[in-house]
Amino acid sequence: MLNSVVNRIIDGQHWLEPVADFLQKVVGGTYKALGAPGTALKSFNHGTWLGHPLHPVLTDIPLGAWTMAVIFDIIYIFNRSHTWTSAADATTFIGILAALATAVTGFTDWNETFGRERRVGAAHGLINTVALLLFIVSLIVGLTGGSRAIAIVVAFVGYALLLSAAFLGGELVFSIGTGVNHHAWQQVPEKFTRVMLEGQLKDGVLIRGLAGDTPILLYKNGETVCAISETCSHAGGPLSEGKIVGNLVQCPWHGSRFDVCSGAVKQGPATVSQVRYETRMQNGQLEVKVSEHTLQPN
Repeated sequence: MLNSVVNRIIDGQHWLEPVADFLQKVVGGTYKALGAPGTALKSFNHGTWLGHPLHPVLTDIPLGAWTMAVIFDIIYIFNRSHTWTSAADATTFIGILAALATAVTGFTDWNETFGRERRVGAAHGLINTVALLLFIVSLIVGLTGGSRAIAIVVAFVGYALLLSAAFLGGELVFSIGTGVNHHAWQQVPEKFTRVMLEGQLKDGVLIRGLAGDTPILLYKNGETVCAISETCSHAGGPLSEGKIVGNLVQCPWHGSRFDVCSGAVKQGPATVSQVRYETRMQNGQLEVKVSEHTLQPN
């Protein structure tokens, strides 16, 4: 019930659309302006090198640090030892540093979204940003000799916003499916399965085939026929409608690049490799089965 109420509230915030347009232009434009280094940095921030989105790896650090800060503040209310204020300030500072990196990776991932996913993501990011600013204010008040009561109240408000943003983060992943591996529920043929007639292959052309109900991307280069999953692991884009760049296939939706033969992810926003298939010709038919060397975890 709670998520339906939250969704109605977010859907009613029409101002999120122009704000999201502006922020995506800033985020995407910044990476684009940096050229090739910007592309590499963007892939790094997505977590392509890690084989896992980087943003959720970082989120627990500020959440944990600020949780400890709030606990130390509560203890200070009942025990006026400055040991607890020092501990609260230290963990608040750690949370701020981690939150900055978390925000960069989060906005980088969010830059590839649209529609309701984009609106919920924008609300998630903006609320987290306000929470970050409140913790910065709380730390400044505490360190400059201001009212400790004000510092604690500001931190508590920031923490409440942090939990609200965390709820929306869960909504993005578990309800909307943002960042979910789009191969996770695809059936992969474990025995050689017919895909198409040998004559339907064309040299140097990306072709979509089906092994049962599973879409397969086929690429013929001379005598070699490579086969990987056709559905982009990042957001489900059709790789057969993409383009070949050297030995890489580029997704037409968000520009992720994969090795066309091994399926290895080479450029984000994707972080999970494509399924790799073995191929063979049998009685004029091309057949495929999942390779034991596939890099796809599912």
